[in-house]
Amino acid sequence: GKQPTEVMFLSSISAVIGREKGSQAMRLVHARGVWWTFEHPRKDDDMGAWGKDISSRLGHFRQAKRQSQRLTHSTIAHIRDPKNLRRMNNRRLRRIVHRWLPCLDPCMGDVRASSSAFALSRRLSGLKDPAPWRGEREFTGNLVDRDKLADVSDPELQEAQGAHWSEHVVRYLKCCQSIPEELALDFSLTLRMGAPDGLKRLIWPLAAGDAVEAPKVVTRAGASITSTTYKDPDTLYQGVLHRAFGDVRPDKLQDPVPTFCQGISGMDEAPPLRAVVKHLSLLTQNGEMALRRLLWVIQLTTHQVEFCPFLPNLIATLLAFFEEAETMMIVTGILREAEKEPHPDKASNLRITWNSVQINKQAKVFLREGQKKNIAPEALAHLQELGFDLHALAVEMLQDGLATRIPFRALCRVVGSFLREGSEVILRYGLALLKLREPQILTCKTKEEAQKVLENLGEGMTTCRAIDRLSKAAFSFVVKDFSMARVSSFWGSDYVAPRTGDYKAHMFCRPRLFPPRGHCPDELWAALWAWVPTSCRIFDPHLVYTPSTHGTSLRTCLEICKKNQESPMIFFAYTREGDVIGGFSPNIFVRTNGYFKLRDLRRPAEDAFVFRKLHTKTAPEVFCWSGMNDMLLKASEIDGLIFGGDAAAVAINRDMNRATTSSSSSFGSPALVMPLLEEEEESAGEEERIPKDKSSVELCGK
Repeated sequence: GKQPTEVMFLSSISAVIGREKGSQAMRLVHARGVWWTFEHPRKDDDMGAWGKDISSRLGHFRQAKRQSQRLTHSTIAHIRDPKNLRRMNNRRLRRIVHRWLPCLDPCMGDVRASSSAFALSRRLSGLKDPAPWRGEREFTGNLVDRDKLADVSDPELQEAQGAHWSEHVVRYLKCCQSIPEELALDFSLTLRMGAPDGLKRLIWPLAAGDAVEAPKVVTRAGASITSTTYKDPDTLYQGVLHRAFGDVRPDKLQDPVPTFCQGISGMDEAPPLRAVVKHLSLLTQNGEMALRRLLWVIQLTTHQVEFCPFLPNLIATLLAFFEEAETMMIVTGILREAEKEPHPDKASNLRITWNSVQINKQAKVFLREGQKKNIAPEALAHLQELGFDLHALAVEMLQDGLATRIPFRALCRVVGSFLREGSEVILRYGLALLKLREPQILTCKTKEEAQKVLENLGEGMTTCRAIDRLSKAAFSFVVKDFSMARVSSFWGSDYVAPRTGDYKAHMFCRPRLFPPRGHCPDELWAALWAWVPTSCRIFDPHLVYTPSTHGTSLRTCLEICKKNQESPMIFFAYTREGDVIGGFSPNIFVRTNGYFKLRDLRRPAEDAFVFRKLHTKTAPEVFCWSGMNDMLLKASEIDGLIFGGDAAAVAINRDMNRATTSSSSSFGSPALVMPLLEEEEESAGEEERIPKDKSSVELCGK
């Protein structure tokens, strides 16, 4: 560093370093990379307070610099004219000064905030000039990587968003469980210009419906008590987790997880989570696991959500600032409001679009409004000339809430308004992106050039000025009718049309488990449960026998099964090599004289299947009942447990320590596993093993 040779303006300082408690010096970093060390003449003076005060004012000084550049000589002459000063009262003079010097608020404690504050501050303050909120602008949750979040954050943006909320408003909102109807419009107008991270935990839940932190209610006696109608997120979430998973919660949830992308021709059936959530890297490992768990909970407890790629992106954005239970409470409130809509396909403003029919209609409304004169008709016409399917393009933009098109901080601005105003916000921001990028689109000569522009519509929208410009453009459009009642329901493009032909949807389901849990991996349960018939998936599986607990006596096994002789079963056999084989039967193993007679089954034999999960494979293979014979199962102390006939698919000996598997006609299945011979162990390595017609393997006794 070096000593400055001229006046140093705080508006040009980009950061203040060394302002920790107990520091004797601080470093002022210039926007161009030059820095100076600032020491107080009194060596015993703590620089922490100085550094905190200066850093809190940097945003105001930068704002003042921008405003002063707009100050004309005529305006200065008008303010300096004594005649004009005599005609202006103190409040009007202060308002004029604040217009050009917004940095006065943090520098002068006795000066009130500008009367040009946003709607909610003016409404709650009445005739008084609202004092700006002076709390911390920054906040990070426990599930987000703080360094990565700091890389995509702009301190000036945080400062500008915090200036829209006054101290009076913040104190009032802390006492609210929901926003009163008479303040709803003012609250929405203020929220459109964003909220700093330090206020998101207070403002965003209120925007969605209910507070996640207990509001404080002041009694007539002046005491502060907690609201009696407050619902604790942790308590509610524990109940939802029990409803989804039972008493045993999965430790690891791997791909595929429900991303609500299936069903349309233009998207993969079960894409990995990282391909759907653009900003997933901002979350920690615990944050990503919380996101996966929340998606599974919604899939298992809410059956209305069919197609909604925006939902994983919404949850990932909320997890950056909220705990897992709080995020679930916010999302649940949104979904419940959507369920109350009597005619969602005809609504003017959907709470959230959650099926392909709704996104198909929303894309048509998007194109209808975009082709109007004051928005982006030339850009859309040019894209159509280049060969784009405009409807498919609109669906791609809107389906994930613009998450793949804009930076994270711009997405936070969209999410904040969406929580309050619904899916209309996404449509407005999509139109604003097209309008702002219209000059670049019109310069494209080929479809490839235009595709690059469309993939980076939000490029550069990371600063305060750029995001504010986007927000103002989004809400500057006069849209008289967003109603979908008169929008045609035919598919606007092949992209959004349902899959046809031999298409089979990936079914995301898993059972509720209770202790004792057994040794079946979570991912195997999730894969197999979809093959279990619907009439049996309504039941919760309970472990009734395992050799490690009940011993290896076949007699004991059959006696335990006798107590559940009318129940279906799913059984697992674990080999020492790490393979898992087993099957599902409409009836549990019972003592038989020969094969169990199919006419005595309470459920059809067509529901039965066998499976194998080789340790060299990532997914299990399932072989369903073929109907080639009537040999389903038999069991006795002499023969052991046999599943399948014309060579058993799975046969476990009476000592319960070996299993034999053969090519079975009952299921059309090959031998499910093949043991490695001792002389082949070294040469096999990582090569895939090929099952033969019959093999016998040793069980590990789990």
